[in-house]
Order: sequence, then C-alpha cells, then structure tokens
Amino acid sequence: MNNDAKTFSYLAYVGPLFLVGLFSDIRRDPTLRFHLNQGCVLFLCEFAGMIIHSVINAIFGGIILLNIIPVLLSVFIGLASLALSLIGIFNVAGNRLSPLPVIGAVTIIK
Repeated sequence: MNNDAKTFSYLAYVGPLFLVGLFSDIRRDPTLRFHLNQGCVLFLCEFAGMIIHSVINAIFGGIILLNIIPVLLSVFIGLASLALSLIGIFNVAGNRLSPLPVIGAVTIIK
C-alpha cells in the first residue's frame, strides 16, 4: 500500500472523512477500499447512535430521575466509537485487513 492509500485509510476511521478517500484517485486500491468500508460502517453506526440518543433524550430527558439514561447512552456510544476507531487505526498501522468487532462483517463499499 502506498503512502496516499495509507493516509486515506487512517482518515477512514475519523467520522465522515472516509469520503476523502472514497473520492480520491486511488479509491480502487483493495486495501483502501476495505478500510473505507469499515470507516463508512462505523460512521453510519455512530450516526444511528446519535439519532437513538436524541430520541431517548426527548423521551426521558424531562424526567429528572431518568435523565441518567441518555447520559449513559451517550457515554457508551462515544466510548464504543472511540474503541472501534482505534482498532481500525491500529489495523492500518499494522497493515492488517481485520474487520472491526461487531460491525466489521457489514459491507457497503465493495
């Protein structure tokens, strides 16, 4: 994998920055495409988690005793996203094509 592909692979695990590699000239590199897919799936899961958090916050946010539920959910989503991003970044650094735990089997970008 060349340096550009490696750089775009790192960016794939930083939120919507996977789009930078997806629209690059070297997007056909199979290793880059693997990491772009993993980053895209991770981003979509983070986005879905934010929507779920917003819905739960709208339901339970006004109830003082249940206000802890959205806070705990937010912390869980943030820590899970951080952990999966770091696993992906370490996979890029080690030149591994290991899928991310739990969400790695999903394929969006072929």
